[in-house]
Amino acid sequence: MKKTAALLLYTFLLFGSDVKCHIENERVYCVYYLARSDNVKGKNVQFHWISPTSREDDRIRHFQIPPYHGSVFDYRFLPGRAKGTWYVVVTDMDTNETVETTFEIDETDDSMFEED
Repeated sequence: MKKTAALLLYTFLLFGSDVKCHIENERVYCVYYLARSDNVKGKNVQFHWISPTSREDDRIRHFQIPPYHGSVFDYRFLPGRAKGTWYVVVTDMDTNETVETTFEIDETDDSMFEED
């Protein structure tokens, strides 16, 4: 775990901001990382989740990152999400720079939507 954190930190110092997604506990988490030194005045960012099948499942959310903070995250519940390759695009609203990533949903358990 410490090696992974150190590698992520090293990557961000070399290449600037990045977004990473992972699936855990029936949720998809996406974290936007940026160098704290690039966040002196705070940042406005936008997460855009792009579904592989339906625009109705897309989502856009805005976040205000406080000064000198190095990350912000958004998540979606996995049940009910379309299968396939999802895109997540994070836009720095101040500079209009974007970073993006993809993740794959192979299967979902929709049992949380079933009635007893």
